[in-house]
Amino acid sequence: MKDINSPKNLYFDVHVFCCINERAAGHPRGSCSLRGSIALQEYMKARAKDLKSNIRLRINKSGCLDRCELGPVMVIYPEGIWYHYDDENDIDEILESHIAKGVLVDRLLIDSKQRTLPPRKSQRLCLKVSAVEEFAHDICRYELTSADGADLPVFEPGAHIDLFTGQGLRRSYSLAGDSRDRKKYVLGVRREKPSRGGSDWLIDQLSVGDSVEASSPANNFPVDWSASHHLLIAGGIGITPMMAMGHEMHQRGASFHLYFCAPDEAHAPFLDEIKSIFDDRHTLHFDNGDPTQGIPLTSLLSQQEGNAHVYVCGPPGLVTAVRESSAHWTEGATHWEQFVPALESVAKKNDAFEIVLSRQNLKLTVGEDETILQAIRKAGVEIESSCEDGLCGCCRVKILGGVPEHRDLVLTDLEKSDNQEIMICISRAKAGETLILDL
Repeated sequence: MKDINSPKNLYFDVHVFCCINERAAGHPRGSCSLRGSIALQEYMKARAKDLKSNIRLRINKSGCLDRCELGPVMVIYPEGIWYHYDDENDIDEILESHIAKGVLVDRLLIDSKQRTLPPRKSQRLCLKVSAVEEFAHDICRYELTSADGADLPVFEPGAHIDLFTGQGLRRSYSLAGDSRDRKKYVLGVRREKPSRGGSDWLIDQLSVGDSVEASSPANNFPVDWSASHHLLIAGGIGITPMMAMGHEMHQRGASFHLYFCAPDEAHAPFLDEIKSIFDDRHTLHFDNGDPTQGIPLTSLLSQQEGNAHVYVCGPPGLVTAVRESSAHWTEGATHWEQFVPALESVAKKNDAFEIVLSRQNLKLTVGEDETILQAIRKAGVEIESSCEDGLCGCCRVKILGGVPEHRDLVLTDLEKSDNQEIMICISRAKAGETLILDL
């Protein structure tokens, strides 16, 4: 009798099946295709050609493998090994480790009885405070280095990191330094009044030599390098992401100009550093606390020159004014970030609605007086968050079905109209709606 498991009977040494099953939007189980498996299977097939190996390898599309809550999934034969994967980095690791070397990728393995994925934990960096410089009006500049002296993860201008404070809080701060400097991160922090705990802890407790945990860099405020000119508009501590942008724009030889507004010179943080970064490509506006005496936005933004883009970071009033003054610019040419939520002149009405956590096979009601995030945590499901004001993007979740009511300041207008993601700390849905979440 022949041994069917003998290598001589295998047409392929390694045979991979990637589920690309599609279901209608709104199905409570979701599907691998809705979670990106089609593009990832195509990527895996293309990358496999780069493997320098004599392995007879085949990477096929598959119909439903009935492990939707764990998707996207693949199964690799002849061993029958199952993997969950999220992105191209996961695909690369499976190819380079399992397929090329025969070494399992433990962090992506799923076993035969598994029905849910473990809570997703973001990577944390161990950093050390290498320098602190105090400025007037409760502003400090921090330099953070890797605790072991290694290079820090790369970041793009506009990015931020989250610091985990000694009070159990998680707070976001823009990276202000040169993105090409892998040895340190630079932060500028102003004590918020009233503080929610983050800025008080940093300014009162963090000193040179102290250790602090941080997230990897994330970017909700990226530069569009296709622009012909970059107008940077900052107010107060909103200058911090612009400093990183200025470093990179200068090194790329890009066309740019900074307009920086503060009440007076004493309230303008990091002024010497700003002058060094931007040289003659900056204009200062001191308005003595009167916004009408600040940057003349109406005239400055009256015309969009070529493919110019404008970036604004600062108080809610400044961000709103720039967005309104540039509303006639081409779609996607205005970029903004603000650190505190705007005060609502009229309170928005909250309705109760339903959510389905597709990976948990769990349906929940979100009450009028609670957020999606609170309802999920009340059900015992772990999920990370930071600002909980719709500003940082930490609680971004993919939507598999339903129509949300977006209230965040992270997604662009185009992203909101696409309804592919939601910030569950603040955004909601109307009464009678059911949101299918990729959780």
